[in-house]
Amino acid sequence: MDPITTIRRRVVFLTIVFLAILMIIWFFTPQKRLVAGFFLGLCVSLYNILYMSRKVRIAGERAILTGSTRNRGTGMVNRYLMVALAIIIAIEYPGWFDVRAVPFGLPICYILIILLEFWEARRLNHQIRKG
Repeated sequence: MDPITTIRRRVVFLTIVFLAILMIIWFFTPQKRLVAGFFLGLCVSLYNILYMSRKVRIAGERAILTGSTRNRGTGMVNRYLMVALAIIIAIEYPGWFDVRAVPFGLPICYILIILLEFWEARRLNHQIRKG
């Protein structure tokens, strides 16, 4: 299995765990709008990571098949529009979502990728030293 697929699966699993924890917190806390805003930001973050992963995979496959390193991009405009949509949804429904909490959920998946890469590099470094 390639490293991108491995990291993507781990990020999806950990994000689903975070979303489940947020659901539990949402049920038991009076700050439902704040938790819902964070939940919305985290959902958009997961979508953006999955979309970027797909675009990188397609660009890699195209480079292998054609031998060309020229690609069409990773869909940055689409990811920006998804963030804008989350903010618009939070503004449109202030009784359900807190606009201030949405940006705090947006970088979570990106942070997870960095942490998982560090963890994987440390694990491989430990295996090389060990044996």
